[in-house]
Amino acid sequence: MRITSITGKIIYIVGAFGLILALNFFVIDRLVNASLDVLIVAVLNVAYVLVGTRTFRGAEENREDPRPWWRATARPAAGFWLGGVLAVLAFISCVGALASKPETAFVPAVACIAYALLAAYYLHSSYRLRTLDTAP
Repeated sequence: MRITSITGKIIYIVGAFGLILALNFFVIDRLVNASLDVLIVAVLNVAYVLVGTRTFRGAEENREDPRPWWRATARPAAGFWLGGVLAVLAFISCVGALASKPETAFVPAVACIAYALLAAYYLHSSYRLRTLDTAP
């Protein structure tokens, strides 16, 4: 299954985010402690982003073959924008973790790590796409 339309991509993003939110509120939060809850939700969020990058396709992309593991977006600019926003969110979360008391720093620290991993993935992807565009 490949998602190629803007509408389909928005439905996937909103739907998956809503599903994770509902799962967290109604199931995960009630079954595990707060620390494990934060880790589970972070893993689910990273997983839904990675599934999205595997299924989304740009207009000029091959829709039959799977994307290379490193490719996150159709064009470099999209990955640079997403990676930049995620890097800013990682920085804000890191500052929040460092400014928090040790007993409350876990949530922003996990958010910082998750955002930083996703930012690195998108920025790496765009860097490679940019070098493909400029290669002789």
